[in-house]
Amino acid sequence: MPVSGLAARFRGRLHLRRAAVFFAAFAGIVLANGGQAFAQICLPLTTCLSLTTDITKSVASVSGQVIASQVGDVIGDVFGNPVTVGGNDAFAAVGQSDNVYKARPRKSLIEREWSAWLDARGTGWQNHDPNVGLNGNQANVTGGLARKLTPDVLVGVFTGYEHLKYSIAALAGSMKGNGGSVGGFLGWRVASNARFDVVLGYTRMSYSAASSAATGSFDGNRWIASTGLTGSYGVGSFIVEPSANVYALWERQTAWTDSLGTAQPDRNFTAGRVSTGAKLIRPWSSGDIKIAPYAGLYGDWRFSSDNALAGGQPIVGIGDGWSGRVTSGIAFTGKGGMTVAIGCEYGGIGASYKIWTGNARATWQF
Repeated sequence: MPVSGLAARFRGRLHLRRAAVFFAAFAGIVLANGGQAFAQICLPLTTCLSLTTDITKSVASVSGQVIASQVGDVIGDVFGNPVTVGGNDAFAAVGQSDNVYKARPRKSLIEREWSAWLDARGTGWQNHDPNVGLNGNQANVTGGLARKLTPDVLVGVFTGYEHLKYSIAALAGSMKGNGGSVGGFLGWRVASNARFDVVLGYTRMSYSAASSAATGSFDGNRWIASTGLTGSYGVGSFIVEPSANVYALWERQTAWTDSLGTAQPDRNFTAGRVSTGAKLIRPWSSGDIKIAPYAGLYGDWRFSSDNALAGGQPIVGIGDGWSGRVTSGIAFTGKGGMTVAIGCEYGGIGASYKIWTGNARATWQF
């Protein structure tokens, strides 16, 4: 081979070696200094979507407390604010013997066996962590039918619908969902001034999540159980209702694949709340209408578990632990058997999140 040809081949190999060295050096720089930026750009397409779905546990927790409260309030309407005229009337309990609700012998009571009710609640919550930017709201509408098997035992069924929408600014993500619930409950007046309740329900949810360039949808199956004990004591012109309640829920979410083709495994989690406190009621009457404004103060302890969260991974949403809650509202009960109530509550006091709820309820005893 001519000398000129050998020289050309040598120069070509030298250029290839230089290109290889340059490429290796460039790759090293990217891996060493650009890896973090690469992760920030590419990883959110999948991990941020997974983190977005983590708020479903907080969503489920809110739905659980709403359903437990809805049924508990209705049992209170039937037992605590009876349409009957007699010794278990709240107005008679505080000594208002000069009106039509004066206590009379139990044999003269006009018991209304059936009750129909409808409760609508709007709930919003926000995590105050500036690195999360989580906020949103959901609506729950629940109705049911109940019957007194005896003057002190109430059984009933309920069905409901919920809709939710939340956003997480830090993850550029959002979560939407809707679903339906069915269940049953038992109320038992164990003493003239105490009642016990049990609630069991099932909810089927459909979720849709979005984060950065990834989207996806999946289903959830949720069971909820709740129980509580509520007292009622007349103190001067007031009624004090101390209570202790606990609810727990279990949800399983199906496996799914997001829009980028990333498989998301199935998920199981639990959440619940133990609550204790008291409500102060100041009842009076105006003609045939009984009016009962109230205010309450409670302490809540939340707990949860989740097979999708690794140790040390931050939780966005409603965290575990203690917090305070205040409630307020007013109820109107007519002579014909209808109770209408409106109320509100503010929770998460002392915690990194805040929850507020407004509700309207109608209960008709017949």
